[in-house]
Amino acid sequence: MAFLAKESCVIDSVTCRRDRSAREVADAEPRPLRVLVVDDDADTVDSTSMLLRFVGHEVQTALNGRECLSRARTFQPQVVMLDLGMRAMDGCETARALQRLDASPPPVLIAVSGYGDIEARRQAATAGFDLCLLKPIEPGIYEELPLLVEQSGQLLAEHARLKLLREHSVSAQKSLAKAHIQAGYTMLYMARTTENEATKARCLAKVRSSCQRLASWITRYPYLRDLRDDLEDLIRYVPDA
Repeated sequence: MAFLAKESCVIDSVTCRRDRSAREVADAEPRPLRVLVVDDDADTVDSTSMLLRFVGHEVQTALNGRECLSRARTFQPQVVMLDLGMRAMDGCETARALQRLDASPPPVLIAVSGYGDIEARRQAATAGFDLCLLKPIEPGIYEELPLLVEQSGQLLAEHARLKLLREHSVSAQKSLAKAHIQAGYTMLYMARTTENEATKARCLAKVRSSCQRLASWITRYPYLRDLRDDLEDLIRYVPDA
């Protein structure tokens, strides 16, 4: 009986591992994406969309920038592959217009170009593209699109987190600067009302030190410059050393 119980435990353990492995494989399988292919060359559009559909993606196409914007509003693509060299409304102009649609979440923008020079990549980055690919595109790239979307989402989340942290930091530093100014007036009042010369000297020294610190902060951090007038008012009340 003990042997049978032990064998049963082994079988259960193996079954659990298999089930877990199956779930991990299922989770690892790339999920199909909604991809919008935009190029003014019909042959390129046809071949690209065919390869994307072959690996399981849902695809719509457009032959110019205006058609791209119209498709994007209804299709809500997760990825937009844009030819940079389109006539009339080029890829960079189309990318900027797509970003003004304020899709949530915004699609990953992939610039596709026949030119691999630094200037083309710089223009693509300035226009807001997430990636720049050189024609002809390696077929394996189409299978890696889910990974690109995932990484883009992680970057956007991290950017939002850092932005929130910065906003909190700015608010905290403004509050601290205002507290320094208020403390400066308190020290000046103590210096004027005390009869102890040593106490008066310490209070004035602290005010002067605080004013120097605040002046340094205001010079360094643009978001504190609206406190410049408050600091100058405080400095007017500080007697010369």
